[in-house]
Amino acid sequence: MKKSLLLVSSVLLGLTSFGQWEGFENWTNNSVQTLDDYQTPANEWGMLGGTATYPSTDAQSGTYSVRLETVMSSFGDTVFGYFISGDPDLGTPGQQVTLNGVDSIIGYYKYDIMAGDSAVLLVMTTMAGTPTGGGTYYVTGTQSTWKRFSYPVNAALADSMLFGAATGDPLNNFSGIAGTWIQFDDVQLKKGAQVQSVANGGFENWTPINWEDPTGWMTFNSWALGQPSLPANKTTDSYAGTYAIELTTMLTTNGDTLWGAATNGGFGNNGPVGGVPFTSSPTSVECYYKYAPVSGDQAGINIEFRQGGSVVGNYGVGINSTVSTYTLWSQAVTPMTPDTMLIMLWAGNNIGSQLKVDNIDFIFPVGITEGLTVEKIVSYPNPATDALTIRFNIENDKNVMINLIDITGKTLVTRNMGHLASGTYRETFNTSEFASGMYFIEFTMGEDQITERFVIK
Repeated sequence: MKKSLLLVSSVLLGLTSFGQWEGFENWTNNSVQTLDDYQTPANEWGMLGGTATYPSTDAQSGTYSVRLETVMSSFGDTVFGYFISGDPDLGTPGQQVTLNGVDSIIGYYKYDIMAGDSAVLLVMTTMAGTPTGGGTYYVTGTQSTWKRFSYPVNAALADSMLFGAATGDPLNNFSGIAGTWIQFDDVQLKKGAQVQSVANGGFENWTPINWEDPTGWMTFNSWALGQPSLPANKTTDSYAGTYAIELTTMLTTNGDTLWGAATNGGFGNNGPVGGVPFTSSPTSVECYYKYAPVSGDQAGINIEFRQGGSVVGNYGVGINSTVSTYTLWSQAVTPMTPDTMLIMLWAGNNIGSQLKVDNIDFIFPVGITEGLTVEKIVSYPNPATDALTIRFNIENDKNVMINLIDITGKTLVTRNMGHLASGTYRETFNTSEFASGMYFIEFTMGEDQITERFVIK
């Protein structure tokens, strides 16, 4: 009987779909393999770069070879696989040569190069800073088994070498065609009967780089791998819960600016793109923030709703002064019918500007009775996983009780809050042990009762 009453109650109330909020409590550990003694796309693109250059157990000898691939990101960027020791733009070498001159570079490779594409091997030897030999060697076609290669270097003298390889033709600004790959193993320099292995020429030595990102969010952390600090971090200086997100615009050791920014979509050439599916129409959006600008900088918080690719709602705030304690930003939302929601958080342009954000909330009315307004906030991502938060406002002093009930009508959690004075309250429940499915919130204040449903995924 109770189950039937709950179902009837939910229909009569005309309940909305759930809200979501992001408290930045959940962070994902990421790891990518970097090739010792070389720069690879992992140092530039993070996880995506790790799919373009990585260790392969398909080796000519030993445990690993290096595999280079051209891949396409979900946002349309072409990422070519490469490894490089030295700087081809400046012509500076990256490793020592101990042979008394170099006749050739030898090793093994296998490959599958897409039509109209290529891979390239680059060698430049120097002596006391002066180029003495080398060349650019292009590879096309298909070679499905390991094959020995030998390319002339013709350096009578050498003490250093720039050495690298790539898919596509990055020397001529061509990133290549997705699907092209090439593998290398056992690369050596040769002078007559003498040989010298290039640095890590068996490609056996790799080092993982680990970092954290807020779950479901993209930041610039993967562009800062190997730097002393990261532009996005979790901080225990939070408004509620254990963590908030801390975004800091930073200068890398290479002199590049990395923005303290985060989005639940992705970063495209002209700003954030993508987002997450969202079909609800909240009555308002809000969050809490702190800001420490440098030199009059300005931070931004922006929430965009789209339908069929067109913007149907855009809400946000620019912050251009120091805010040393967590401050609420709240904005009413015009009724709409979106299919996508995109959030962008940005600390500003100037090095050192820092933005902290916590509890991004989407507010929905659950129900209203005389003297009682209840709003529901459910954990992000939608549906709920680990937490359910309810915010309610009472106009008169009353006894308040909240029950969480399963689909069979069984009460799983009872929270008797006792006699509360008039005001606004926020209550959070741990739902991490709840099985996937539909549940109900039964909210009682004095003689008034409101019932709402929520879903655990």
